[in-house]
Amino acid sequence: MRLNTLNFHSKLGLSGFLLSIMLGLLSAATLIGLVYSSSDSGFNIPEMDKVKAKYSESALVGAMKTTMYQHVTVDEDINVVEKWIEDGALDNDYFKNEVMYIIEADCQKCHSRSSTMTDAVPSLPFNSYADIAVFTEKGYSWTAMAKTAHIHLFGISLLLVSLTFIFSCSCYLGSIKTLLISTAWLSLWLDMSSWWLAKFSSYFAYAISIFGTIEIITMGLMAFLCLIDLWFVVPEKLRCKKL
Repeated sequence: MRLNTLNFHSKLGLSGFLLSIMLGLLSAATLIGLVYSSSDSGFNIPEMDKVKAKYSESALVGAMKTTMYQHVTVDEDINVVEKWIEDGALDNDYFKNEVMYIIEADCQKCHSRSSTMTDAVPSLPFNSYADIAVFTEKGYSWTAMAKTAHIHLFGISLLLVSLTFIFSCSCYLGSIKTLLISTAWLSLWLDMSSWWLAKFSSYFAYAISIFGTIEIITMGLMAFLCLIDLWFVVPEKLRCKKL
């Protein structure tokens, strides 16, 4: 089966799927840029200190630097909490007098069992040392990482096997198909592996950004090339001679 030999309605259906993938990738890139930057609109390049905060620092500090940054009164609040965690996250006077004061001011409006805020998260209260201590582990907790990683792998794998199969039926040179298909799968595995490794070294945060970007670009390129093959004539120099 070749994409350019399909009937009109088959091409129409596949085009809808491929365009949806491209729009989804664009949305994913936009979301990543917003989460890992100081901006709240537009397309942004992720800031590495925020990527490191998400994958290499504690969940509490990471959230204060990224998704919950808008609720932080002053940046010095983050430094206080970060120092407390680096010193062992103890239930001492520093926690009671400094850290808890910040938690009450910046976090408890939503993170409280009795909160009535619209965005309240009563299931994740920050009312006591015991509540807060569970979020001081460096990087993702093993449970959270395993949960997020397996969902991400299963979801992306299902999408990727569909896309790579469609691309394998295109008329492009075998070397092009081998390169893009292999790169897509390798970037997924290396991206996910870096999620785990960043827990031990913040340098792997760079690997997350690099391989995640390659993954998005490769998938987008395969979808785009398939659309070209469906509706237009592929240049001779890019086309496989064996049909």
